[in-house]
Amino acid sequence: MKNQYIQKQQGMATLIVSIIVLIITTLMVLMATKVGIFDFRMAGNEARYKEAFATAEAGLDFAVQKFNSEFNYNDVTGFNAWKAGLDIILNNVPPVYIGSGTGLSGIAAGSSTPSFGVQICRVNTATGSCDFGSGVSINTVFRFTSTGLSADGSGTATVQREITMKQILGGSSPEVSILMSGGVGTGGNFNIVANPNGGGNGIPVSIWTNGNVDMSGSSSTCQSAGFTGNNAQCNSELISDGDGTNLSSYNPIFPDVLPNDPHFPSDIFRYIFGVARNDWETIYSMANSKHQVAANCGGLDTHSGEKFRLWWITGDCNMASNQIIGSQNDPVILVIDDHQLNMGGGGALIHGIPFLFDNPSNVATPSGDFQGSTAIYGALVSDVGGGAMNGSYSVVYDPKLLSNLTSPNESNNYAIGYIPGSWRDF
Repeated sequence: MKNQYIQKQQGMATLIVSIIVLIITTLMVLMATKVGIFDFRMAGNEARYKEAFATAEAGLDFAVQKFNSEFNYNDVTGFNAWKAGLDIILNNVPPVYIGSGTGLSGIAAGSSTPSFGVQICRVNTATGSCDFGSGVSINTVFRFTSTGLSADGSGTATVQREITMKQILGGSSPEVSILMSGGVGTGGNFNIVANPNGGGNGIPVSIWTNGNVDMSGSSSTCQSAGFTGNNAQCNSELISDGDGTNLSSYNPIFPDVLPNDPHFPSDIFRYIFGVARNDWETIYSMANSKHQVAANCGGLDTHSGEKFRLWWITGDCNMASNQIIGSQNDPVILVIDDHQLNMGGGGALIHGIPFLFDNPSNVATPSGDFQGSTAIYGALVSDVGGGAMNGSYSVVYDPKLLSNLTSPNESNNYAIGYIPGSWRDF
């Protein structure tokens, strides 16, 4: 009897243990199912959020490009109309720029498709908050807030970015005919028309450099009234006349030439563009956004400055004989990135500022080959010194042309500039 009782007790213990194990197993299965469902929901939420986030980003890009296009293809009258229209937008609360429910194509989104809406406001730079009302200027900071919605309407995301209209010449327009880092050689029949007020009212300056200036050959500088003739050159009103003197410091015999000037800018790129040369990609991106990065100058002509002033040339700029780039009303800023500007063909002409840029990220060095009856109307800027510039070559300071490169009322002098650190998501 005793053994039978013990066996019954052992059977009961086994049953209880089995029940406990079954309960634990069931709980584990239920917990695993719950975790699986939770993970599935999380994955779904994450997918919908990512869809909404990507849509919000797309909406932000769409709005900024729409803003840029409306600005950039208007003339002075259109610029004023653009400001008036923007004032109306900014006076609305909230200031809706693109209504909610807009699809990725820019039109109303269909059913079961992601959509976005964008608001724009003027930023009060003192408080950092949105500021409503009129008073838009070219330097106003605008805040774009884009909210994206997933296809099923359950996921939302918001991104924000601030922009302004950045002037290409954000530093200083050249105030001399030749602004060059390094020695300047002026061999041959080299003619320079000085800025008559480059050193102050009535004080002409033609060459500004931190190196020596070799006034050799038939080089000469003059006032604009003395630059005449069928093959225009300095025929009268001379300021400095080449006699072979190598200038290492200021010489009153050559009053408009400033060699080894202690006030010469240490960073010409910053001096011109307002951006350190190590941050050159900021300016490159302006040209790239306008599809004005080119491998050479073959496709450039008198209309090249009409849409946007800046061209970035990644290869040699070999100008054809009698090729004309830019015009006085629509000049160009021509950045030659570590390659050669070749104006060896007679009659080649540039209206604007060719800049021989020594890119810090490359190992090559830019250069210039200036020969024949060629001319630059505006100013020549170079990161590197030049050797003798042979031939009947001229650099003519043109104040009206340079003024057209800095006019605040001409949209082709500006491009979108993003405010650093302004991007955020919510």
